[in-house]
Amino acid sequence: MKVLMTGATGLIGKELGKKLASEGHEITVISRSLAKAREVLPFPCEVVVGDLVHGKIEDKRLEHIEAVINLVGEPVVGMRWTEDKKKAIYQSRVLATENLIKSIPPDVRVFVGGSAIGYYGSCADTILKEDHHAGMDFLSEVCKEWERASSHAPGRKVFIRTSIVLSKQGGALEEMLFPFRAGVGGVLGDGKHWMSWIHIDDIVAMFAEALANNNYVGPINGSTPHPVTNREFSQTLVDALGKSLGPAVPPLALKALFGEAAEVVLSSIRGSAEKAMSLGFAFQYPNLRNALEEICAPYKDGEEIFYAEQFIPQPPEEIFHFFKDPGNLETITPPSLNFHIESVSTPEIEQGTVIDYKLKIRGFPAKWKTEIDEWKPPFRFVDNQKKGPYQLWHHTHEFRPFLGGTLMVDRVRYRLPLGYIGWLTASKFVRKDVEEIFKYRRSYISRMDTPRKP
Repeated sequence: MKVLMTGATGLIGKELGKKLASEGHEITVISRSLAKAREVLPFPCEVVVGDLVHGKIEDKRLEHIEAVINLVGEPVVGMRWTEDKKKAIYQSRVLATENLIKSIPPDVRVFVGGSAIGYYGSCADTILKEDHHAGMDFLSEVCKEWERASSHAPGRKVFIRTSIVLSKQGGALEEMLFPFRAGVGGVLGDGKHWMSWIHIDDIVAMFAEALANNNYVGPINGSTPHPVTNREFSQTLVDALGKSLGPAVPPLALKALFGEAAEVVLSSIRGSAEKAMSLGFAFQYPNLRNALEEICAPYKDGEEIFYAEQFIPQPPEEIFHFFKDPGNLETITPPSLNFHIESVSTPEIEQGTVIDYKLKIRGFPAKWKTEIDEWKPPFRFVDNQKKGPYQLWHHTHEFRPFLGGTLMVDRVRYRLPLGYIGWLTASKFVRKDVEEIFKYRRSYISRMDTPRKP
């Protein structure tokens, strides 16, 4: 089908877009920024630029849309809810959805709308099925109005009430990991409140199934069959990390830090997966232990993982020559790093090639020596630090053929010097630096017609 997506640059949107594109759907994305969409979307699509909060979008590319997946919405957790923030949360879901429906054709066949498990509010130990009434708090009201707005869409309508999404690449778990890895993460309050959760692979599969399966109608809980209490979640997380629980966090401390937004992390929501399972949905990760062990495995060895994807319209055979040229590495590295290659041990890059270069890290000069551990042109190569500022730096470059183009995947495993002390004091700064380096690269590559040597 011709599918329109909003929120495609988010955690779920990027993975779902890849899945739908690989299944043969033609995807159009609404984004406020063309540059950002080109940099971060890992699948081929048309990009319509517009802000649905500001009104209806008129674009001829929307005239033939057959299906819609609506994932629009400002982040909810991780910050205090000022009045301006609450307004943005509401408008980015409710008003944007109303304007989205005004922007699409009246003969759209299916509309899969985002919602959240927060629809129910805090309900102690009650098992929450889709016919349970909405709660009375702010987030419940937003979800209720969000679904009301979605109910006016044409065609078959589905509302996925997404719970906490567990993923290696961002999301709620990323916010939790630092204190738990530091050994100070503990239960919230008495830890008895219920947490509904779902693995990223399962929520993506559920959205895709909702798009294709005519039996999916109305609200469906996007949560696993086995919600857990906060105490059980915390204990399972520290087990997966090889750590111990720290002291409990008093509710007053959370409220002092996040204000009204603390309600989200203290709410007791025990979502039922009965409806999804009755429709034949099979969870790949129904149990929390398996989900967290899959996600947290690298962290047990003290490693950090950085992962980035970018779609390039040309196939690997046409672009690999650009990325195999070490001189181009200087071009796609931020100027602030003063990156300069000093020597390359072979006339052409091959397995065993050693590259020496110098750069500045936060203003401090550093020398680096890497060796090409693996060389499989035009699809993959790996460079491994032999000497340099890290205990470990292992960078895998992949160029996967994908729908006539290339899904470029960068996966970096790194470990900071000075062990735990180095990680505790510098990990957040280093992570930010790594993210900025790859953001610069993606931006540079997205502006090139064809990656080639300048």
